[in-house]
Amino acid sequence: MKSMFKEDPVFKTNPETVGSLIRSIHEGSLALPNFQRSFVWDPKRTVELIKSIILRYPAGTLLTWEQSSSHRFDSRPFEEAPVISGVEPRRLVLDGQQRLTALYHALTGKGEYQFFIKAWPFIDLENRSLKPLEDVELETAIVAYDTRGRLRFNPLDEAWQLENGVFPLSKFQELWKSFKKFARSVTDEREEQDALEETLHQLREGYLQPLESYPFPVVDLPEHTSLLAVCNIFETLNKSAKPLGPFELLTAKFYPSGARLREWWESAQEEYPILTEFEVDPYNLLQSVSLRARGTAQRADILGKLTSNELIEHWDATVSAAADVLDMLKRECGVISLQWLPYGMILVPMAAIWPEISALRPQQRGQARERLRQYYWCSIFTENYDQGANSQVGADYKLLKDWVIGDKDSCQPPEAVENFNLTDADLLSARSNRKALYRGVISLLIQSGAKDFLWAQAISNSRPSEAKLETVQVFPKAWLSQNSIETAADLILNRIMVDGEARRSIKNRPIHEYLESQEAPVQAKLVDVLESHLINAQPEYGFRSGDYDEFLQERLSLVLEAIEQVTGQTVILDSEAGEPAAQRESY
Repeated sequence: MKSMFKEDPVFKTNPETVGSLIRSIHEGSLALPNFQRSFVWDPKRTVELIKSIILRYPAGTLLTWEQSSSHRFDSRPFEEAPVISGVEPRRLVLDGQQRLTALYHALTGKGEYQFFIKAWPFIDLENRSLKPLEDVELETAIVAYDTRGRLRFNPLDEAWQLENGVFPLSKFQELWKSFKKFARSVTDEREEQDALEETLHQLREGYLQPLESYPFPVVDLPEHTSLLAVCNIFETLNKSAKPLGPFELLTAKFYPSGARLREWWESAQEEYPILTEFEVDPYNLLQSVSLRARGTAQRADILGKLTSNELIEHWDATVSAAADVLDMLKRECGVISLQWLPYGMILVPMAAIWPEISALRPQQRGQARERLRQYYWCSIFTENYDQGANSQVGADYKLLKDWVIGDKDSCQPPEAVENFNLTDADLLSARSNRKALYRGVISLLIQSGAKDFLWAQAISNSRPSEAKLETVQVFPKAWLSQNSIETAADLILNRIMVDGEARRSIKNRPIHEYLESQEAPVQAKLVDVLESHLINAQPEYGFRSGDYDEFLQERLSLVLEAIEQVTGQTVILDSEAGEPAAQRESY
């Protein structure tokens, strides 16, 4: 009897190198089905993927679907990949879009961020030889720079690259040329030049070669796979994918020794509901424990060196500390909900230092808390945790211990405090996609006494679940367009927090027009509310006259004053920054 099933395999699996996949994307033979979402990864995730590839760690399987002339799915090129006329994709990517797009951008120089490798972290400075890869801090050796003009230096400038030993991954195939120039810029001695150049070649061929040769397992669905089957497979992959993280691994590792991590974490959530409210990652608590026990928050140290005895010794104090820190941020820093917490990782060093603060005498404790708040605000407004957070946590903790607990004037402050570098031009042009800065400004407004539109009561006294707060544009984009105003609408300074009822009343109107539409008693109340949000709402100011640029400058002045008050630092004025405002504002 003849089988009713096809003898063809349901799918075939083949390894494909990163280099081959990138070329397929660039040539248009590998594309995306149009139902796929847009690329959403931030630079940190791309850096993590590059690290995994260099370390030759598994980075997941890709799923593709063969296309034929008789069976094609609506498709589009990968973001930033060229549209090639007359070329139809041979395969569509069903799972792996984010990883492949991230690698395509990093290795071709496409997208808003450029990715670089730093040479010196790989090199033993005493003998100019290559370090063992396990001794290299890849978190600091691989960096991403926004090249849209926000930086005070140009990372694409070859002279700057040679001076700092930084090389773009998009020039991977030509690194030997840059290495030769770099070696000659470091020393005039020919033998030393040759030795350094040889070490750099070993770096490329030994450590960086996986950026070309790393093999992804690719599951390829044949062209005759039905659309229904494709949809079912795609939905199954996206619903069931759950990463096995360090917390789960350590839960299993420590269980035989009596450290019941899962039970402890469940008990902690019951005892301290604020941990659930702020969706604290239990791995962050392990990082705080590791800081207290070993002075490091690096994943390798936590997985490989943290002991069950250290966990047992520090867990309870760390959990209690994390809850207390969140309570302080909520009550004293305007972080009334998870929505306005700029960085989850900022909790790690603060919770690690908190038990020492709690042990101080009352007067000393108050001073230490004030310094810790200063560190928090400085970290937010310098966006210090945008990249390399694990290394930053360790560096901050080492300095925090002395600076917060000891003599503030005689101890070196953490990097964000010592090198506070926010400029007025940067804040003026900052958009709400800069999450830390955006959340920092909003929580600063709340901490400064911003009132809700409905009751004119301080937002900090409202429970978020009741208030249903959100931000709207003071001058909406549509209104700016109608009035031929070219200044961007999605600026942080153009945002104000309102409740749901106020938003529905305002609709799409500018806030100043909404204000003018109210009766005199309501207007007086709203003026008070607006001024609590650091908006000059009196008739003589730009807000009331509808002058958008003047409004931005006026609000900038008030917000900067509030930032300087909580950070204890002076914001750098554009005239002192040594760089034209237009260059930093263009992004």
